[in-house]
Amino acid sequence: MNKDDFEFTLDDDDYDEFEKRNINEEIKRLRREEPTFSSIAALEEIIDYFMSQDKYEDALYFANKLITIVPVSAENWLRRGEINEALGKFEEALEDYQKAVDINPIEVDALIGQASCLQMLEKYEEAFECIQRALDIDPGSDEALMNQGIILEKLTRYEEASKVFKYLSELDPTDKDAWFEMAYCYDYLEQPEKSLRCYDKVIELDPYNHRAWYNRGISLNAMGKYQAAVESYDMAIAIDEKFSAAWYNRSNALLSMGKLREAIESYKTTLRYEPKDVASWHNMATAFEELSEYKDAIRCYSEALKHDSNHVESLFGRAVCYDAMNLYRKALADFTKATDLNSSDPDIWHAKGDVEFTLDLFEESVDSYKKVTQLQPDNIDGWLDFGDALVECEKFKEGLEAYDRVIAMSPEWAEAYYQKSKCYLQIGSYSDAIESAKKALELEPHKVSTFFQDFGQIQHSNPEILIKFVFPVYEWLVNEKKYTAKS
Repeated sequence: MNKDDFEFTLDDDDYDEFEKRNINEEIKRLRREEPTFSSIAALEEIIDYFMSQDKYEDALYFANKLITIVPVSAENWLRRGEINEALGKFEEALEDYQKAVDINPIEVDALIGQASCLQMLEKYEEAFECIQRALDIDPGSDEALMNQGIILEKLTRYEEASKVFKYLSELDPTDKDAWFEMAYCYDYLEQPEKSLRCYDKVIELDPYNHRAWYNRGISLNAMGKYQAAVESYDMAIAIDEKFSAAWYNRSNALLSMGKLREAIESYKTTLRYEPKDVASWHNMATAFEELSEYKDAIRCYSEALKHDSNHVESLFGRAVCYDAMNLYRKALADFTKATDLNSSDPDIWHAKGDVEFTLDLFEESVDSYKKVTQLQPDNIDGWLDFGDALVECEKFKEGLEAYDRVIAMSPEWAEAYYQKSKCYLQIGSYSDAIESAKKALELEPHKVSTFFQDFGQIQHSNPEILIKFVFPVYEWLVNEKKYTAKS
């Protein structure tokens, strides 16, 4: 549209005077002609009107004309700074606000504007210095104090920020923004009881504030009050049915309560609004997994991976499901990719080692279990499994050393002694095998049945082991009254 053809109508009662003065004609004239001092009042009114209508490009056009007439007015530079800030032109706005401050060093609004732009540019330390200058000039400025609190939040100085917002709430108990921000600080300070009280106050002042209901649910969730959290999320959803974050957190709360079916249905609603949300697909998969519905769990994990092929948690979860369905090769493929993506998680290495062991890939399992023990030197199960894998690879000395690490950490656990006895048998060290078996059966007498299951048929394969190992252990059991024929 040609600027000369610009037309608009004024419906707002505040602009009745404009209408009387034929503002349309005035705008046309001021677009065509260079403004004069007599045009100042009209320009100011036109700019204010366009700003009130969020028509900032038009407002900027006339603000530039006004500054050409009166370049030494702090108010004019402040106004143009506000326009540029609204347009997202933060560097330009900073320059405008600085011009205003240069002309009038006590122009608090310009300093606040500078602080706001610096925040948008993520220059929080500079923003803080700027807002402090504003407060030095006007310590009682609510707007400056609010900005100070928000900047402190950005600087993660939540304790200090909470005190600013508390002060503002005491000055004006109906200031819902101060209550909301104070609650936000308490969230980060992990003080959910305090944040809950603040959100309750926001809701008292603004019952239809869906964000407050939602955040209230988060506070309740942090307190372990999952049912109350669900009810709070339900209120947020009642106000805004498409509030996907509320649906998601509601689903998580139901999952925490073990209400798996309800959680699944809730996740489905979340995904209706956010079909590519990886966390929702993943968490729904975990619900199916807990129900042992592995095919559905795999489907959901696969959907999560479709949207993020490197989502380690979903790779791990899907692999666990494959393992449960005896699809070991598929499980191993996922575990392997997961370790490639996250080589510092001992749980993934351990699970990978277990699958490799099941597939008789003993050399590979040794490497995986070794990684577990390196990442977690006090992982007893990792050392035990490492020992078992080493024995399968006929690395008996290293296997015995691994079992000894387990015994050193947990001397009252029978399993390492029992596995040591098997290892000693492999190298023909019968006396050591007997002593290890005795220690295991002494610590856990119920292992007697396992002992005879493992070695009851040994005479068919190796009569020497029967004579030199099984019989001596059997004799000891009888003599120590740890076993009778009826046992």
